[in-house]
Amino acid sequence: MVKTYKNRFKNSKLKAFIVFLFLASFFWVLTKFSKKEVGSVGVSIRYVHIPKGFMLDDNTVADLSFNVNATRFEYLGYVFKKPSINIDVSTYFNETTNTARVGGAALEKLILNQVVNDGFITQLSIPELNLNLQALSSKKVPVLGQLSVSYLVGFDALGAKQIKPDSVSITGPKQLLDTIFSVTTAPLQLSDISASFSEQIYIEPLPNSSVDISPKTVTLSQAVSEFSQKILMVPVTMINQPLQGNFKLLPASIRVACNVPVAKFNEITPEDFTIICDYNTRDIEDNFMIPVIEKKPANITGVEMETKKIDLLIFK
Repeated sequence: MVKTYKNRFKNSKLKAFIVFLFLASFFWVLTKFSKKEVGSVGVSIRYVHIPKGFMLDDNTVADLSFNVNATRFEYLGYVFKKPSINIDVSTYFNETTNTARVGGAALEKLILNQVVNDGFITQLSIPELNLNLQALSSKKVPVLGQLSVSYLVGFDALGAKQIKPDSVSITGPKQLLDTIFSVTTAPLQLSDISASFSEQIYIEPLPNSSVDISPKTVTLSQAVSEFSQKILMVPVTMINQPLQGNFKLLPASIRVACNVPVAKFNEITPEDFTIICDYNTRDIEDNFMIPVIEKKPANITGVEMETKKIDLLIFK
């Protein structure tokens, strides 16, 4: 067997060369990126402590830039994470003009305190910052629910849905509030419902983000009951009949079918209904009238009269 001879001296030289190359590259990068030079930096502006009852104009400046003498390491930090400055609007607010002016010197000071810890800055992209503030108005508007419900067979809503609170306050510029007359809840779809429910639901945001809604959630509830069909014989009453003459209605009573909450089934009686025929609206040629349900109990559904017209007999 032939033995392979390894040159240990050659491998050591190669390792030493790699280490030397790495150190040389490291110190070159360190020297290169530690050198200071002038470059442009962009910052975003966050406005804080806006006076109560006011809001900033939609065209308010959101960014600015400046030149700074910094190392490349510092520039890399600015690139990977865009710096920002906080401007306390209340400090510069003028109540007489509803404006706030932040001069160039004040801007430089804010940048030096919050972004550039060591160095100096030049050439601000804006010489000064002028803010216009709009006075806010407030009003109440009704809340409209977007509810779609399907019930199990034999069940139905018991009364109208409830929204609490049924109105909310909206705050924003008066010219915008004058165009808003209501707000709506987020859509809610429920299926196979067989019991009363109550859901907390968000109000849909308004298209203009400068209008605030309070509160932002409401409770939407609906009473639900099991229903059963009930049939009653209800007498018909004629109105506006002449003082002279004898009149007879055929039929004098009508079968009425309706769906009644099971819990109230025995409480619903014919006396809870009023069916009328108006003599003044009768069909003169065929001498009949159309019956109308004038009164019925609350919380019943599917009310239907078996007879659609009433014949009128007149005896003189």
